[in-house]
Amino acid sequence: DDLWPLEVMDPTDPDQTALVYPLLRTSPHAILFYLHEHVFPTTLQYASFQLSASGQELGGDALFPVRIGFSGTPSDLLPLEFGQCHYEKGDDAEMILTMTDPATVTHRTLDDDWCVRGLLDLIATHTPPYHALIDTGALITGLSNVEVAHYLLEHGLPTMEGVVFLDQDDRQMVLVRDGMRVVPQSQSYIPLEQRFTFYDQVH
Repeated sequence: DDLWPLEVMDPTDPDQTALVYPLLRTSPHAILFYLHEHVFPTTLQYASFQLSASGQELGGDALFPVRIGFSGTPSDLLPLEFGQCHYEKGDDAEMILTMTDPATVTHRTLDDDWCVRGLLDLIATHTPPYHALIDTGALITGLSNVEVAHYLLEHGLPTMEGVVFLDQDDRQMVLVRDGMRVVPQSQSYIPLEQRFTFYDQVH
């Protein structure tokens, strides 16, 4: 009853604030007001509009007068202002030559009744040993990445001490043969030449 109305209170007066603070410090309404009027506007600044642009707009002259770009996968699907794509002479031929050279690439035809575990057995026991499995055709199904790593170590890969894979959170992990422990790749002590890597189709 002895408190004055808040509208006449002087917040710079220490005597007044000392009396009011114990009463308001746990008030939900006072806390909500403080957050919305002082804290959030300062710490959670945001724009009510979002800028977006397509590759055509970024590469064209609508936004920038000068643009410099590079792509490892050249294509003629360029903004009109860019003109024609300039291909490095001989690159396509060199790639085709490499990928069709028997010294680089070999192939093996699987039986009609092949299965995932049978394919993993072929990889795990191959001589000379493989160092990676790149599942570009999504052949390895029904197993998680860590399950594939377990299977490979348990059924072969005698020269490998661990299998590198990506877990469900896209983290690079290693299944270590010693104790069958899963550790982050950054913490693995296994030499690179003794690591087998599994690249699943999604990644």
